[in-house]
Amino acid sequence: MNKINIILAFLLLIGLSANSQTNHFPKGVYMSFDEIINKNPSKQLDLKVIKRTMGDIKMVGGNDYKIESNDKSVPKNTIKREIWAYSLGDTLYLNCAQFGIQTWYAPLISDGKYLVLKGGLSNNATEQKKQMRMGYYFGAIGGAIQGAKLATLRFLYVIDKDTKKTITVTSEKLQEFLKDKNDLLTQFNNENKKDDEQVFIKYLKLLNEN
Repeated sequence: MNKINIILAFLLLIGLSANSQTNHFPKGVYMSFDEIINKNPSKQLDLKVIKRTMGDIKMVGGNDYKIESNDKSVPKNTIKREIWAYSLGDTLYLNCAQFGIQTWYAPLISDGKYLVLKGGLSNNATEQKKQMRMGYYFGAIGGAIQGAKLATLRFLYVIDKDTKKTITVTSEKLQEFLKDKNDLLTQFNNENKKDDEQVFIKYLKLLNEN
């Protein structure tokens, strides 16, 4: 390998390392939105992240993961209502209750200008109506059955770090996010499946990287 290639390889490693650090959240408990933004957890607690069963979700609603502690000095209400996020060092779990997306936790998908996650129905009645119009309304079926089905619905969200606003991602919203990124917007508009969730995630990650 000649000298120029060695230098290029070194610069590439630096770039990859910097990108890895950008998306790394140190292990610990984040007690505020600012702590998430600054990647600076203020508490260190030994908590367990548990994947909830579909039966549990259908029965009581909420998001896909719950967090528990073997330490009885840590109140359940603190975990459910006061913590903003918990990182294992490799994955950040956001407390959706802090962002108006029902209870319990969801893993962060991407970090940058926006925090990207996938969660249940919004707690906001107006936003719920918009979500229903996205094609998920189940019509005149029994209340309990409908409730169970609604509990399992999942939507892609972004949380704007500047405004702290939680936004349901749609094709129209994504075009709005990309309006200042002409190359990405053109690329997105040429996609065959502009309403596909994986396409949304692809462009949100590209947007966050920029």
